[in-house]
Amino acid sequence: MMTSLFTLLMSSLPAQADASASVLDAVRAHVATVTGRSEADVEVTELRFEVPSDCGSSPTAEVESNPGERFRGQTSFRVRLTEGLRPCGRFSLSARVGIWEEVPVAAEAHTAGDAISSTVGRVKQSDLRSEPVDLTSGDWIASRALVRGQPITHRVARRKPAAATGDAVSIIAEFGALTVKAEGRMLAHAYIGDRVRVSNTATDTVVQGILVAPGVVRTGGRR
Repeated sequence: MMTSLFTLLMSSLPAQADASASVLDAVRAHVATVTGRSEADVEVTELRFEVPSDCGSSPTAEVESNPGERFRGQTSFRVRLTEGLRPCGRFSLSARVGIWEEVPVAAEAHTAGDAISSTVGRVKQSDLRSEPVDLTSGDWIASRALVRGQPITHRVARRKPAAATGDAVSIIAEFGALTVKAEGRMLAHAYIGDRVRVSNTATDTVVQGILVAPGVVRTGGRR
């Protein structure tokens, strides 16, 4: 569990320290419940409040936050303290919240265009500038330079094209029952399903079609 630091704006009496720990635990548990995270993934720092003097040594804390709160940085909470059945305090407090998660990170430094080698790292959500990439969904390459340990997000990675500029492809043209096959070259990067322009190497013409598989472009005519 991440170490949580908090500042009390009051003298540090034992009863107050116990109440402060109760509030800290309640804030962490509340954030974990709202976000669906483990409490071990919730870091609460800079927790500032005053425990009401009429609370004893072990009050129970109930915590609320604003609906839709994303818990990215400084956050406001509402706290209600009870001792047994007796309410003994109600106040607002401010805390800095960080939520940690495991995401793919670069296992080594990469330059743009490199195939990405990755491992799993633990980072704060607030440090992510876009959604992490699901590296199991296909081949991914770096779209810019990466340093070791950098989170792999959609800002710094892109799927590897199924065909690259200059790649040799087979051009399949269908005219009714007649199928004609020719060899060609890709004129731009493309993914499966993209409409593409291909140079027919035999006729030195350009045709349009659909990249239906790696190395295969289906077209119905020439341009």
